[in-house]
Amino acid sequence: METVFVAMSGGIDSSLAAYLLKNDGFRVVGITFQLLPDSLKNVHNPKTCCSIETTQRAKRIADALSIPHYVINLREEFEEFVIEKFVKDYQSGKTPNPCILCNKYIKFSSFFYKAMAIGVDKVATGHYAIVEKISGSYFLKKAMDTVKDQSYFLYPIKKEQLHRILFPVGGYTKSAIKSLAHEIGWKNPGSYKESQDICFIPEGHYRTFLSKFIQLKKGPIYSVEGNLMGYHEGIHLYTIGQRRGLKIPFKEPLYVIEARLHDNSLIVGTKRHLLRKSLVAREVNLLSDTHEDITGKVRYRQKEQPCRYIEQNSSMEVEFHKPIDAITSGQSVVLYSHDIVVGGGVIENSAL
Repeated sequence: METVFVAMSGGIDSSLAAYLLKNDGFRVVGITFQLLPDSLKNVHNPKTCCSIETTQRAKRIADALSIPHYVINLREEFEEFVIEKFVKDYQSGKTPNPCILCNKYIKFSSFFYKAMAIGVDKVATGHYAIVEKISGSYFLKKAMDTVKDQSYFLYPIKKEQLHRILFPVGGYTKSAIKSLAHEIGWKNPGSYKESQDICFIPEGHYRTFLSKFIQLKKGPIYSVEGNLMGYHEGIHLYTIGQRRGLKIPFKEPLYVIEARLHDNSLIVGTKRHLLRKSLVAREVNLLSDTHEDITGKVRYRQKEQPCRYIEQNSSMEVEFHKPIDAITSGQSVVLYSHDIVVGGGVIENSAL
């Protein structure tokens, strides 16, 4: 019997992942992470995946499933590789994705390798994605539920890890998961809240969090033509493509086109000024070597667009067939071939 460690956040998806694996004959062990360091011990957000409330809920679910449950301390790793990197990127004018950082450095690095070191056969999470063996090789694929698909956040997983990773809910729709919860006697699956919010920035209060590490200074906002349009509240609070919070009356909606750290100014323009056709990405991870029928996207909710890519050394150039908007330094570009994740990387810059 193979042993699988399931990362349990207390949410319905990871809970059902543990249930499904136990039914499939695995020896299942539930694992919940302690992530927030002492420096953020006063942060309280019961909706995140590592709060006291969700940890207690994960324990109750494990008890109900009659599986062991343990809490492991990954605070140091989380502080170094997620929080500190998040802050450093913001300080340099980039907009990082903390969920991708957490998957890369915590779930599929620290957690994964700790599990392997003690002889565990596989690890599993409640992500909506699929690992499939095709012609002797393993591939990361989109989930059955295209609306819930989370493969965008999982591209940093190494190809050699895939045969030891399970995503049990990836073959289900979200509605089917909720129905299954009812069937097994979880009378109110809606009470098992989905993990949401950035766990170290509850309720999306970026200003409160960033002001602890970055001096936020007001500065000018200019149009792409160089006209003074208004003033911002701190350049690090804005990201490329942002519209909300500019407070500039204009005949057309205005968006952040560029953030200039050297003079603490923002450049704004209309939707057409956001369009870019190519980008360079670093920290590249490829899970497939195919170059056929490639599509890509630079935001989770963005519709994929046809493109081509060239990898050279440690970087990757991606050129879209048609310009797309809001390519943002620090975010990730993820490439697909139909439903297979080809790979991705962190965006360094973009060009027209």
